[in-house]
Amino acid sequence: MDEEKRVAIIVAAGSGSRMGSALPKQFHELSGIPLAIHPGLKFREFDPDIELVYVISIGSAQIWETLLQTYFPTGGWRLCMGGKTRYESVQNGVRSIVNPDTWVAIHDGARPFIEPSQLNEAFLQARTLGNAVFAAPAKDSLRMLSDDGNSQFVDRSLFFYVQTPQIFRQKDLLPVYEQVPDPRFTDDATVMELAGYRIHLFEGNYENIKVTTPEDWILAERILEKTGRPEPRL
Repeated sequence: MDEEKRVAIIVAAGSGSRMGSALPKQFHELSGIPLAIHPGLKFREFDPDIELVYVISIGSAQIWETLLQTYFPTGGWRLCMGGKTRYESVQNGVRSIVNPDTWVAIHDGARPFIEPSQLNEAFLQARTLGNAVFAAPAKDSLRMLSDDGNSQFVDRSLFFYVQTPQIFRQKDLLPVYEQVPDPRFTDDATVMELAGYRIHLFEGNYENIKVTTPEDWILAERILEKTGRPEPRL
């Protein structure tokens, strides 16, 4: 796949209100590096030439330019303004990509622990099957609540925790991301599925957490202690 262009859209436009801090969580430093910079470093570890598109909130461009120049001094990145919702932010990122044959990995800026060694396999799956959506098998016991308040056992082997990145070809993404927003659009796989695409899961790992609350931050620090601090590629 070396001859094909790859882009990572890193969605970092949220307010991070559930973190309980005035500073948006994407700027909180995890081992001395802003949270949303971590995934960019991992994508560059996988492919030094992958283009990084950071989708950011309005008014934060100057801060992001300084950060990206610091951590990715060789370039290959650009900024894109986000929207009011995640769907609109991804939509803006998708619209900014010109080449229809580009493979696009859409990733949450609050997921710092993607594994570079898995990305090559995931892009290969996307090329073969049409897409690759990171997910981890459910490991907790699950029950389904019915309208009458009763609950019943469900087989957890049938369920997965959906993660990012989620990889699709740009020519498939672009028309789909012209849909009218729907409350069910909680991730890109759902957007594509509701447009008629079959979604193919790619087994990720449990450490690929989304840092949303203070409790997640504690877990992230422990994971980083085990995995080690990422080093910028200069």
